[in-house]
Amino acid sequence: METGLRGRVASGGAAVAAAVVLAGCGGSGIPTGASVKEFCGAGSTFSSATKFADGVKAAEKLHDTGTPQGIPADARKGFVLVVDLVTTSKDRSDLEQRYQKLSSTQKKSVSALDGYISKTC
Repeated sequence: METGLRGRVASGGAAVAAAVVLAGCGGSGIPTGASVKEFCGAGSTFSSATKFADGVKAAEKLHDTGTPQGIPADARKGFVLVVDLVTTSKDRSDLEQRYQKLSSTQKKSVSALDGYISKTC
């Protein structure tokens, strides 16, 4: 079983997964000036979501909050990807299916985000 953000996204589990874009998309208008405190706070709310609808609301908050300056490019891509996956999925099953279809490069970006969150938050 996968742990961390990747596992939550893959399983669509209680956290719905953090989640989080189409690869190569420039960031879908997601800000890049969040404080670490804002970023980690929004991420914590997202990670503690237990219902799909709550996870979507939390992912929308993540979108509005954005990422801190200095986040590694791969982690930023993973963030944008997770936010997009969660906010555009129809339901938990759709999220799980879409995550499974990600390329290995996209999954590495999600892993980079998980590592950044573990180190920073």
